[in-house]
Amino acid sequence: MQLKQLFWGIISLSLFAQECLQAEETAHEGEFVEERRLRLWSAQTKNQDLIRSTYRRVDHMQGTDPGSWVYEWSQIGQYFADRGEAFTATDEPDAAREAFLTASKFYGIARFPAKTLPGQADAYSQHLKYYKRAGEYFDPQLVIIDIPYDGQTIQGYLHRPPDVEKPPLILWNGGIDTWKGDVYNNIKPYVDRGFAVLTFDVLGTGENTAWAAEADSNVLHSAVIDHMQNHPLVDGRYIAHVGFSFSGYYAARNAITEDRLFAVISACGPIHDGWKYTERAWEIQEALSAAIHIAPDDTDAVNQYMEGFSLVKQGLLTTDHSVTRPTLIINGDLDNLAPISDLRLLADSGQETDLWIMGGDQHCFGQYRSVVMPKMANWLVEKLAASKEPR
Repeated sequence: MQLKQLFWGIISLSLFAQECLQAEETAHEGEFVEERRLRLWSAQTKNQDLIRSTYRRVDHMQGTDPGSWVYEWSQIGQYFADRGEAFTATDEPDAAREAFLTASKFYGIARFPAKTLPGQADAYSQHLKYYKRAGEYFDPQLVIIDIPYDGQTIQGYLHRPPDVEKPPLILWNGGIDTWKGDVYNNIKPYVDRGFAVLTFDVLGTGENTAWAAEADSNVLHSAVIDHMQNHPLVDGRYIAHVGFSFSGYYAARNAITEDRLFAVISACGPIHDGWKYTERAWEIQEALSAAIHIAPDDTDAVNQYMEGFSLVKQGLLTTDHSVTRPTLIINGDLDNLAPISDLRLLADSGQETDLWIMGGDQHCFGQYRSVVMPKMANWLVEKLAASKEPR
């Protein structure tokens, strides 16, 4: 019997009104990103006022001069980087860690969405630099993992729980515009519950833009599993995959094709109908076209290419036994990028699937994130325990 769980959230009228007011307050001549981005970045940096005041100073995307996207966000990034170095000099490791993480986040915003604009590649380098600096103060320290792939190496960041010898491992990927150094807040509940978390960029994104993203690019995950199964710092017998948005698609594909995973979480991932959606915000179109190596203004070519990602068209979702791994499927019910029809299709294609729908929320349930992430981590704890039971 298929297991489904519907997790409906209720948004209060006061919260909704507050968000509408915030959106109105931040409106100016150029709206460069969706409002949900500002809310997400505010939560990640824990500084809504700084996010919104910096955003108001941006008046053009191109260029590196004052007022440009990359300049304004990079200035804030450098401010926190300097604070981190000052805290290092005065032997304040916790403060240094938080300052370097904040610097990395602001430099990450500066390179958003795809490090394709002037100055953004440099901002991305700074983003990675200060994430690694913060990682020097993680407990235990961040470990850089070089993983063989396609005759080259890709780099992953291994986050480990304290005082746990050879913990189980989660492979973690963000979306088309959210990369391996952007997800510290998201992965922390999993590390707190005893998992090691390896973040890495899917093909076509981050440091892996030498490859174009393709429908079967989860071959990278198989290569990562090959490498990590015998890694001395983790228990390679127990590996799960958590993917968000674009990577939620690869998580779903892994739930069908990769039998070495004890569980999968596919969050806000397009499965079939989502790939037909053609009215994308500019930043999504920019990041997506960069990942698949097609010019962003060639909309027809982008759309035709993405329709080939459909798991139905590929013949991977054919019966209610197609999904072979225990899988959690989750998203907001107002999302057009990964609509409810896709979530239900995936849930109906497996015998051990849970479906959580966040009522009244959009792509990747940003409003619920702080509440739901620990619950998702608990779900993995349960699936890990079940995988260790004698059969």
